[in-house]
Amino acid sequence: MRMSLLLQFLALPPRARRCTAEAVLYLLATRLAFDALPLPHALRLLRITQGGFPLSQVAEAEADEVASAIARAARHVPFRAACLQQAFTALLMLRRRSLSATVQLGVAKDGQGKLKAHAWSRCGEVPVTGADAADGFAAVAVFSS
Repeated sequence: MRMSLLLQFLALPPRARRCTAEAVLYLLATRLAFDALPLPHALRLLRITQGGFPLSQVAEAEADEVASAIARAARHVPFRAACLQQAFTALLMLRRRSLSATVQLGVAKDGQGKLKAHAWSRCGEVPVTGADAADGFAAVAVFSS
């Protein structure tokens, strides 16, 4: 199985391989930061601020490439890459490409009245991670690059 994953990875175009490798590294970094530190300290370490985002021209192709790389990496890393790690990985990768990005943290109640949380990211109006599952969640915090 691992050999077939390696072969699939090597079959990707060089740009997609680099982007996927970057996604794996950022997923690991966010996972370690969020596991080891309280959220405010992890965000400060990753240089992520809370608030809105400046509007700028969105490079849709770059945002789509980042989204694909994160989805590909999240399926194959040897740890659970939850929506929180995926959303902040998107923010870090988009910031590295000089694109504005936002992460929204939201809450909702499930059918039994229990509180559940979700994180999703956008590059301007382009959904990058988790936006398809964000319906019904009320955003309680917004972070931007």
